[in-house]
Amino acid sequence: MINHIDSLESLIAIIPILKVSVPADLSIAICDVEKFIAYFPGETINLNIKIGQALNPEEPLALALVQNKRLQAEVPADFYGYEFTGTAVPLHDKNNKVIGGIAIQMRRQSELRAIADQISTSLSQANERIMNVANASASLADFTQKLLLQSHQAGEDVKNTGEVLSIIKRVADQTNLLGLNAAIEAARAGEKGKGFEVVASEIRKFSKETVTSTQKIRETLVQIQEITEQIGSSIEQIAAIGQEQAASTQQISTFIEEIQDMSNKLNQFAKKL
Repeated sequence: MINHIDSLESLIAIIPILKVSVPADLSIAICDVEKFIAYFPGETINLNIKIGQALNPEEPLALALVQNKRLQAEVPADFYGYEFTGTAVPLHDKNNKVIGGIAIQMRRQSELRAIADQISTSLSQANERIMNVANASASLADFTQKLLLQSHQAGEDVKNTGEVLSIIKRVADQTNLLGLNAAIEAARAGEKGKGFEVVASEIRKFSKETVTSTQKIRETLVQIQEITEQIGSSIEQIAAIGQEQAASTQQISTFIEEIQDMSNKLNQFAKKL
């Protein structure tokens, strides 16, 4: 059997070679049937076993000697501050007599699992917030598109108003011409046409005021149209930025989901360590 040895001393001699050869951080203890006779702590796992320290009848190594069988246990962090897997194996001489035992402890990567869990939780929370931002960006993009359409409609309304003003100006010009003709006819009528001349004068005065007012309204509409065009341009830029943000947050969300998937795989791997 593989746990038959020439002597405990010969086994102790090869432990340093074993620790260097095995790509894992191990803590190894050797005992006879009563006490520990050698201990090789690991870099991150040290049970502070002393040479000559008596075996505790309840510990796995002592039980392995009594039961003459291999024992393995998962030791929680409550005892030593960290988790580890402990294996205890009885050792036999050539006559199959139990002369001692070897206990090997390998620290479990509970810290790695805790980190993986924390990463997964943080990524889940970040992904939730990014999805909220993505939804808000999409809503903003929709809103700006509607606002852009309204801005364009306002521009068209301003143009239509300009056409109405052109009609009003033409009517005013025609009214002014009509008043001028009326004044000429009143002058020809002499004394009898004086009353009609007053009416013609008022008509011309009203038409001139209408033209002046129309011009002022036109200038104001031109300014409104320029401002509307500027607003439309700004809204287009905002809409473009909103769409880019929505696309970017969606990509980031996809990346986070991929990282979260890798974190879950890391967690599963850590549980096997």
